[in-house]
Amino acid sequence: MIKFFRKIRQSLLTENKFRKYLIYAIGEIVLVVIGILIALQINNYNQERIIKEQNQIVLQNLNKEFKENLIELDVSIDRLNSVIEGLDRLLLLMRTQDSNMTNLEFDQLLNKTFWMPNWKPSSFVLVELKNSGALSNLNNNNLKSLLFKWEREFDQMENNNANFKQYGAEYIEFITKNGSVRNIDALTEGTKNLQKSTIAINNPELLKNPEFENRADNFYFLSVRLRGHFQSLSELMKDIIENSNE
Repeated sequence: MIKFFRKIRQSLLTENKFRKYLIYAIGEIVLVVIGILIALQINNYNQERIIKEQNQIVLQNLNKEFKENLIELDVSIDRLNSVIEGLDRLLLLMRTQDSNMTNLEFDQLLNKTFWMPNWKPSSFVLVELKNSGALSNLNNNNLKSLLFKWEREFDQMENNNANFKQYGAEYIEFITKNGSVRNIDALTEGTKNLQKSTIAINNPELLKNPEFENRADNFYFLSVRLRGHFQSLSELMKDIIENSNE
């Protein structure tokens, strides 16, 4: 084809038909430009197709990661509800002093409050999105906004969780010094074969101790606040799952 056009060009120059040659040359340029534009269009189409396919894979992985994290968070919320219920009853008994609890019943109540959340959601896909720059390629602007909001609210939850663990540790430390953690552990499912202590008890008289009341109150306050963060994150995760389910 190239040889064919070259022969035509040489023929026109030989015959001294400059005007026709000029028209022909312009035609050649137009054809070349059209060819380049077509090639660019094909390349752009392929690039868009590749980005679209990559986005689909990213969305699928993101959707899966948040679904799994949500399942684990719901479990943590349920357990935190149990802790709050136990602390609420504990504080009520301290206020009313209307209790004829046995040592076993007191152990069971304390056991309900002995839990620290260990929810650590996976963030591999989201971190990879940020590090690779793929986050900017997402077409769903609402999803982008939700992911930015997720990071902000998750950081707030982490800060509150740190305070929760501090007060929770102080609450447990008080019982360690003034009661029997072993007796509580003996009622826990994972250590139910553990025998109760023969040298220490959890005496319901602790319900009259002001320091214990303050420890329980601090733990209760931070537990309720953490639950609020968990519930907020749960709703946000549901929105992210819905927006990434495309």
